[in-house]
Amino acid sequence: MTRRASAGTRIQRLLAVLQWAAGKAEGVPIEELCERFGLARAELVKELEMAAMVGADSLHYDEMPFEVIVEDGRVWVRLFSFGTPLRLTPAEGLALVAAADALVGDDASPESPLWRALGKLAALLGIEPGEAVDVDLDPQGGATGRLLTAAVAAGKRVRVTYWSYGRDVVQTREVDPWLVFAADGLWYLTGLAVDREERRNFRLDRMEAVEQLDVAASPAPAGLVDSVRIPDRYPQVVLDLPADARWVAESFPVVAAEPGDDGRLVVTLAVAGASWLDRLLLRLGPTTRILRIDPELGDERALAAAAAHVLQRYR
Repeated sequence: MTRRASAGTRIQRLLAVLQWAAGKAEGVPIEELCERFGLARAELVKELEMAAMVGADSLHYDEMPFEVIVEDGRVWVRLFSFGTPLRLTPAEGLALVAAADALVGDDASPESPLWRALGKLAALLGIEPGEAVDVDLDPQGGATGRLLTAAVAAGKRVRVTYWSYGRDVVQTREVDPWLVFAADGLWYLTGLAVDREERRNFRLDRMEAVEQLDVAASPAPAGLVDSVRIPDRYPQVVLDLPADARWVAESFPVVAAEPGDDGRLVVTLAVAGASWLDRLLLRLGPTTRILRIDPELGDERALAAAAAHVLQRYR
């Protein structure tokens, strides 16, 4: 009898497959992958289809850890956040130092692994292990928030060095600042991204430098609100969710939500990209019904058929 691989072994094997296939820009034939990693075709396809569902709840395309496409007997893999080192924000680093310091205690040996790791992390943050952490609950978003608020009041454009999550890319952006606000424990700047001429939200904790320019900012539009929701002008889809999928309304910004029959929920979502919607539908499964979809996102029957087809193969 063939011994079934453990979950840990399957994950390690899948990660090895993804890393190797990502190095082939032209894609890899399924047979080549099967031969290299000693897998049967059906087993490999099943693992890849499972990988394709990872990150289905990412709001933006490039915030997924990776993308997997299986088509015409070939496999394409693109690494996004999975291919870059994880980054701690200063707040996360301080929280980790405080927790580790409490575990180490006063009697720990300086040669212990935890103490050495604590010392390295504290050095990166510019503090000493054991140093008291002063928590400043700044209602204005810290120094960055105050500078941006001053720029809003002065009606001046700002230049920010901004870290884009997922791509792990730091870019210099010029923004006409309109509003600084807090939502769900995070601080944001809403303004006009000059390079794209679109309203965007920028997280303050991802800004590494802010400079006020001697350039007049464009005025804020009337009725501007402090919201991080996806704009309603984006293509929309109306989904009829089963009771066990009501988490969608709690996990993503929704345009509208109404109770349906038998505990179901009808939600309207503004969608920034069709690929994100495809993966969400795969995660939700065939019990979710598409009631209406804007043409930019495709045809409702084609999307439903594709989701049902892939899920049937996965089973």
